[in-house]
Formats: sequence, C-alpha cells, structure tokens
Amino acid sequence: MKRFNFRFEKVLSYRRHQEKGKQRELAQVRNREEKQKKEIHGIVKDHSNQQQSQKSQLVGTINPLRMTAFSRYYLKLKQLEFIGRETLKTIKKEVEEKRGKLVEATKQRKIYEKLKEKHLEEYTVEYNLMLQKENDEIGLKVFARQK
Repeated sequence: MKRFNFRFEKVLSYRRHQEKGKQRELAQVRNREEKQKKEIHGIVKDHSNQQQSQKSQLVGTINPLRMTAFSRYYLKLKQLEFIGRETLKTIKKEVEEKRGKLVEATKQRKIYEKLKEKHLEEYTVEYNLMLQKENDEIGLKVFARQK
C-alpha cells in the first residue's frame, strides 16, 4: 500500500506560514505598545520629579521667571502625555486587530490539521485492514499446505 499522502499539505504549510507571520506582526505591535507605555511612564515620572523640585524652591523669595518656566514645562509635559496616551489608544486598537487576525489564521491552520488527522486515521484503518487481509491469506495458505 502507498504511504500516507495528505493532499492539502501545501495548503497546511501555507497556513502555518501565515500564522507565523501574524504572530510576528502582533509581536511588533506589542513591542511598540510597551515602548509607548514606558515613554508615558517616563513623562509622568519627569512631571512628578519637576513638581518635587519646584516645591523645594518655593521657600523664600519666588522668582516669577522660574515659575513661568516651570508652568510652560508642565504644559509641555501634559501635551506630551496626552499625545502619548492617544497614540497608545491607537496602538491598542491595532493590537486587537492583529490579535483577531492571528486568531483567524490559527483557526484556519487548525481546520487543516484536523482534516489531516482525520485522513491519517482513515489511512491507518485502511492500512490495518489490508494487513489483516494479508495475514488471513497467509494463514489460509499455511493451513491449506498442512492438509
């Protein structure tokens, strides 16, 4: 009997390749998400450090130029934080989109893998039946020679 040959092996291979590509895309977007989170965290941390610095300088006489500079810097940090959070929202939407595509690619691959398993099971049953027939024929021949 011929060896097992899955007709859709190339399609299955293609589906696996597609899934790996989707995994890579998702990983890249998640890396961008992590970088964006770190950037926002850095901005927030810088903001709190500047507030602590300003509090320490509020003792004694107040320099209006310094207060204006702090105020402008705080506004700039708030702007950067807002822009960073908006970018993060966009990246999160992209992550969900890529994750959905990966899930779909995984489903497609699993469909073909299940089909392959079913075909392999059918092949195994046929192969075992053929072996059983051959063994029965050999047994009959041996029995016939003994008579």
